[in-house]
This record gives sequence, structure tokens and C-alpha cells, in this order.
Amino acid sequence: MNNLFSRDVQIKSMEQTVKRAEKYLGGICSLLASYTRKTAMLRDKADLLVALLFDFSSREDPELHIGLKNLAEDLAMVQDFRQAQVERLEMRVIAPLKAYGDTVKNKRADLKKFSIDLSRELKELQKLEKIPLMNPADRQSISQAEVNAQKASNNAQRSMRQLEETITDFQKQKLEDIKRIFTDFITVEMLFHAKALEVYGHTYHNLGAMDTQKDLQLFKGRIKMTDLLDGRLDTPLTNYPSPSMSRHPHPLLTSPGGQNLSSSLAPTTGQDHRLHSPYTDVVRRSRSTLQRQRGMEEEEELEGEEEGEEENEEDKDIHESEIEEGQHTSRQSYAAQYAQKHRRPE
Repeated sequence: MNNLFSRDVQIKSMEQTVKRAEKYLGGICSLLASYTRKTAMLRDKADLLVALLFDFSSREDPELHIGLKNLAEDLAMVQDFRQAQVERLEMRVIAPLKAYGDTVKNKRADLKKFSIDLSRELKELQKLEKIPLMNPADRQSISQAEVNAQKASNNAQRSMRQLEETITDFQKQKLEDIKRIFTDFITVEMLFHAKALEVYGHTYHNLGAMDTQKDLQLFKGRIKMTDLLDGRLDTPLTNYPSPSMSRHPHPLLTSPGGQNLSSSLAPTTGQDHRLHSPYTDVVRRSRSTLQRQRGMEEEEELEGEEEGEEENEEDKDIHESEIEEGQHTSRQSYAAQYAQKHRRPE
């Protein structure tokens, strides 16, 4: 009977092991499945936000357009990572936990079989105790009861050994699976958050580089232009000169004697004749020779300066183009840079 009592304690311990696994692993599986569904719903909401940001950016000025477009592209890339997170959670976490449902059912069946064998053994032992009391002279019945009791005891012992091995393997597998499942869960979460942090860090700097004053100046310019046009439309016609006035010359452009200013500034032919003499012809020729020589030297210097300026301008243009390319690259979204980096050669 002591042996039966110890077996009863063992079977209760095994049943508690299976019950705890069913209760807690089932609850964890249910909660993580809900967690995965919520993550998928968050991905769907973020996709709607991405579409709205793209639509909004297409209707704004350049700085806000670039900022919102980069934000939308990076947010879409994060949702790709989130989709991978959902798939990995389903495959590496939810699926192994769901499999424990069938495993627990099998262990319950093993426990039930052992309980049946244990009950049969107990029944045969009780029968063996009753027969000598009821009919002590019936040796044949007593011998048969002893054989049946021994057989039931052997079956119970064999079932007990098998159940011990089964429950031990179950516990070992449970410990390893729990360790692996939650290690995979943390790994999946770290991968997602690490990639998302990398993308969001780039997006944060892009948003910080957005010059809102440029868009504000454009907006103010549009408003002022509208006000100016409205003011022109509201101005009375008397403020503008009549067509008849524009036909007459301005009084300041006429001389006191009635001559135009342009005619009074023109040189007279008499003055030109007074300056003409043979000496003046020689001086003019020598001056013209010196002027031609100086002109040639100045042209060479100007050509050299122009060539130097052209080279400087080319270097400046190259430098400015490099700066513009660098600025353009720095203002790109993380997703665009990643696509360019990993683009397959055609």
C-alpha cells in the first residue's frame, strides 16, 4: 500500500506539471497572438498614414514637400520591417506555442492510461486481500488472484516507468522550448526596433534640416502679390497719365531757347575745324599707335583674366554641383538611399 501511495503522489505531481503547462503556455500563446494581431493592425494604420502624408506633401511648398515625402518613405520602410516582425512572431513564437496544445493532449492521454493501470492494480490487490478472508480453503482462487495482482502490478510499474520518461521528456522539451521561444521573441523585437531606430534617426535629422522659413517666405510672397493685384484693381483711373499727355515732350527735356536737350548737347562742325592742323595729325597718329599697342596688351591681359575666370567659374560650378549633390543626398529619405545603395546593376 505504501508503494501505491507513493505512486499516487507521483501521478499528482505529473498532472500538476501538465496542468501548469496547459494553463500558462496557453495563456501566453493567446496573449502573444493578440499582440501579433495588434502589431499587424498598427502596420495597417501606419500604411494609411503614409498614404495621407504623400497626398499632403504633394500640395505643399518645397521644404515641407521634401520633409513630408521623406517622412512618408521612411515610415513606409518601417512598416516593411513591422510586416517582417509580424511574420517572424507568427512563425517562431506563435506556432511553437500552439503546438503545445496537441502535446498537452497527448500527455493527458498518457496520464489517463497510467491511472487506468493503477486503478486495475489497486482493484486486484483489494481482491487478493478479500479472497482469503472469504474462502481461506480455496487455494486455486487465491493463487489466481495472486497471479492477477502480480500482473496488474507489473503493468502499473511498466506504465509508471514509461510515464516518468514521458513526463521527464515533456518537462525537458518545455524548458528548452520556453527558452528558445522567448529568445526568438526578444530577437525579433530587437531586430525591428534596431532597424526602426536607424531609420527614424535619419528621418529625425531630415526633419530638423527642413527650412520652414523658406516656405513661409514663399507663402508671404504669394499673399503680398495678391494684395498688390487687389490694390491695382482698386486704384482710380485719374492716378494714371492720360494718353494725350504722353504725346507731348516733358518740359525738362527742352532748352530755354526752344531747342531740345539732345540738339544742344551735339558737337558743332565749327569746333572740329578749329582743332584740325598738321601737328594735330602727327599727335593723333602717334596716339593711335600707342593706343593700338596698349589695346593689344590689354586684350591679352583680358583674355588671360577671362581664361582664369572661366577656370575659376568651372571649378566653382563643379564645387557647387558637388555641394548640391551632397545636399540632395543628405535630404533624401533613408529608404531612397537604401534603394540606391542596393540597386541591382542592369
